[in-house]
Amino acid sequence: MENAFVIREARLDDEAVIKRLVRAANLDPLSLHWENFLVAESAGRIVGVGQVKPFPNARELGSLVVLPSHRGRGIGSAIVRALIARESGDVFLLCRHPLESYYAQFGFHRAGFRETRGVVQAKLLFAQIFRLFGARVIAMKRENPGAG
Repeated sequence: MENAFVIREARLDDEAVIKRLVRAANLDPLSLHWENFLVAESAGRIVGVGQVKPFPNARELGSLVVLPSHRGRGIGSAIVRALIARESGDVFLLCRHPLESYYAQFGFHRAGFRETRGVVQAKLLFAQIFRLFGARVIAMKRENPGAG
């Protein structure tokens, strides 16, 4: 089946593909450690990637990319669900303002600057000052009620 895909943990030999996909999508090129990634694979080919970056004071969902030829098939949603299912605490993300409703379906809500922490807060400030990505960037947070 052409639309079939599996979500799996990344392996060392996926590293080059992960970095290429994230950079081609003009996403944050920092902290691209393959060990943090899940990949979507279809017919033996990586068609999507995503990770949760484990910073000291915060965890950030990021680097979510699905190949344009495979979008609209639920791959991005499956990656996000699998990533947040592995988390036991709060997760932040930074995204372009128009993507707010997409991430809201996974339980994320807009987070104010003071609600963010650590590296995520610094990245948000940097994005707001320099208007990165050509659009307004917002922070979102998904609270884990079982955490703490």
